[in-house]
Amino acid sequence: MDHNTDKQIEKMVDKMMKETSLESPSFNFTDMVMAQVLEAKTSQVTVYKPLISKWIWYAVFASMIGLMVYLTFNDSNPASTGLFDKLNLKALPSLNISKAFENFHYSRTTIYACVLLTVMLFVQIPILKYYMDKKLEV
Repeated sequence: MDHNTDKQIEKMVDKMMKETSLESPSFNFTDMVMAQVLEAKTSQVTVYKPLISKWIWYAVFASMIGLMVYLTFNDSNPASTGLFDKLNLKALPSLNISKAFENFHYSRTTIYACVLLTVMLFVQIPILKYYMDKKLEV
């Protein structure tokens, strides 16, 4: 029974397919679809905005330079001879750090490894920044 029903359904579908004509999309269908895809792709979710703006960094840098210049050229105490005297760091306890590490020596292999690690770090930072900029590019 199922075989006869399948044959009848197939004949009916064939008859309907012969009666209908093939529809074609409008002239600019592809352009309309691509425009919608591009709109969906340019979402504002992944836009990178830094936590601290450039102007704030410029202000911090300028204030640090200004503080250094002020401390260097301010001669309110003529007896002071240097920057450390002006900052009054003699009130802090005197620590002799050089004596603490006097007998501690690094091998050449350790020094080479530290230098190589530092160089690799400074090489990888721009590469990773470029990669992340490309990834977040809208």
